[in-house]
Amino acid sequence: MLETDVLIVGSGPAGSAAGLALSTYGVPNVIINKYRWQANTPRAHITNQRTFEVFRDLGVEAEARALAVPQDWMGNTVFCASLAGEELSRIHTWGTHPARRADYALASPCEMGDLPQTLLEPILIGNAAARGSRVRFDTEYLSLEQDADGVTATVRDRLEGRDYQIRAKYMIGADGGRSKVAEDIGLPMEGRMGGGG
Repeated sequence: MLETDVLIVGSGPAGSAAGLALSTYGVPNVIINKYRWQANTPRAHITNQRTFEVFRDLGVEAEARALAVPQDWMGNTVFCASLAGEELSRIHTWGTHPARRADYALASPCEMGDLPQTLLEPILIGNAAARGSRVRFDTEYLSLEQDADGVTATVRDRLEGRDYQIRAKYMIGADGGRSKVAEDIGLPMEGRMGGGG
């Protein structure tokens, strides 16, 4: 049985950032991801000011900023009838409208940026691993048992087809919107999809 202080299920932006924060402050942790590697599509990409502030605190802001599209280049959202069709509407977004720019500049010492998840995740997971996080890809979370002292998770090594257990004082479910961890502990997902999703 593998033992750690914190088990993190999921290595997307939330899971890898949690691992990076924990390892930065010396808290032993294991990050698992059921896939072979990280995101292979951009997925989330708008990275807000508060997130860049966290990156600054964790010492990865410069690395993230070097790969992000600057806020000033994120100027418009365009609505069209089709990809090459008639333009229906165009709006300034992400604080680029002249009447809103000062609000964003005054709100934080950090600018927002457009940083695709495909570029962000390697920064976070790489730094987390360099600072002590133990990262296991191809490791699928199956179930958990909680007791007064912590949690025992059963996971599957997908390469070997072998199940084993990880014992942790705490577990973070960062396994996305269809979280198996949330389902297993009975945490309800409330709300509904908006018009764009």
